[in-house]
Amino acid sequence: MADKLPLTILFVEDEPDLRERIGIVLEMHFTRVLSAANGKEGVELFSREQPDLVVSDIRMPIMDGLALTQAVRERSPETPVILTTAFTDTAYLLKAIELGVSAYVRKPLDCRQLVETIARAATPILQRRELEIMRQREQSSLALLLGESPVMQEVIRQAQRIAQTTYSLVIQGETGVGKSYLAELIHGLSPRRQNPLVTVTVSALPESLAESHLFGHVRGAFTGAGGARKGLFEEADGGTLFLDDIDCATAAVQAKILHAVEQKRFLPVGGTKPVEVDVRIITASNRDLLEEARQGSFREDLYYRLSDLVITLPPLRERGEDIPLLARRFLNSIASELQRVPPRLPPEAVAQLNRHSWPGNLRELKSVMKRAVLFAEESITADELATALANQAVGSVAIGAPRTLEESKRQAIRQALAATNGRKMEAARLLELDYSTFKRMLDKYKL
Repeated sequence: MADKLPLTILFVEDEPDLRERIGIVLEMHFTRVLSAANGKEGVELFSREQPDLVVSDIRMPIMDGLALTQAVRERSPETPVILTTAFTDTAYLLKAIELGVSAYVRKPLDCRQLVETIARAATPILQRRELEIMRQREQSSLALLLGESPVMQEVIRQAQRIAQTTYSLVIQGETGVGKSYLAELIHGLSPRRQNPLVTVTVSALPESLAESHLFGHVRGAFTGAGGARKGLFEEADGGTLFLDDIDCATAAVQAKILHAVEQKRFLPVGGTKPVEVDVRIITASNRDLLEEARQGSFREDLYYRLSDLVITLPPLRERGEDIPLLARRFLNSIASELQRVPPRLPPEAVAQLNRHSWPGNLRELKSVMKRAVLFAEESITADELATALANQAVGSVAIGAPRTLEESKRQAIRQALAATNGRKMEAARLLELDYSTFKRMLDKYKL
């Protein structure tokens, strides 16, 4: 037999034999079944137990099914009520319709039909429950990824709500707080998750080519445009376009973004035929965009078009209770890359992390954890953590104090190679270097 549906059913029937027999059948299909001999008992049980659904005979002594339905409606308008009857009295049926009963099942009762009718009527309840379970699991998962502090719980709540919409979103916060990471999570929770997430750092676009990168160009649009090229807006069609450092966009690019967002179409550079797109826009800035707009350095109309919701990510120093959680998450991730057991983070190390001001926010914490894992055995000692905290420059992961920066870099590469058993690509990733730069450093230091 299939698993029981997780529902509490109240069955009200004045005939004792029928009440017992149908009750046994219902217990085979639903997790809990309550029984009452008349409407008065049914109302008392309903008020005390709050069942998910009521099944009741219509004609009963003391209080009939219609009066019971009226009482249930007053206490819980959303609870489905199913009436059973052998009679076809039109007045009764019209009154039941007026009360909004979910269904009728004729007597003599067909048990299969009754179970199927209950299951259909309860479908919205089961769907709401499943959505709530998914939401709770999602929230727990996001808490592990983002943090459990009250301020981050509010961020998670906002992220869950905005993810299910097509609204534009601005994410603000200091450098390194995880703005791009939050944008990825929101896209991953959205109905657009099967479509592209296209990320562009506006500050990294050459000013002369920014418009072409975003909106594409036709052949011959400018010197060097030997062929047509799609822009990032078109690449993101059906998905999400994440514009990081949006405050760095020039006035001309801001104007074109505004037009594309409002009209859902744009002209490629040099083109005459509009390109239509369906794109959800998420933007990020380490500045207060509203203040930038008020000062005239960012278009105010564009700000309001992009900011259906603004989420501000707090700096790590303002969410101290999240530091151990995030540090352990980074440790587990880094240890998995290195194919080793994650080292423990003892209380003295946690206290040391909490004392640090974290000017580089999450980016700095992850970098420190990478350096600490390089040296740690079963647990991260205070000395190892102090060394990792003291050497913030990329590659400065040496134990002790190397005399020169070059010695520090050479020692860092040796330790990264040792930690990854000589796997160069993994060592480069551990040091947060692209592979070509890492290879040049290997040649330079003859390693």
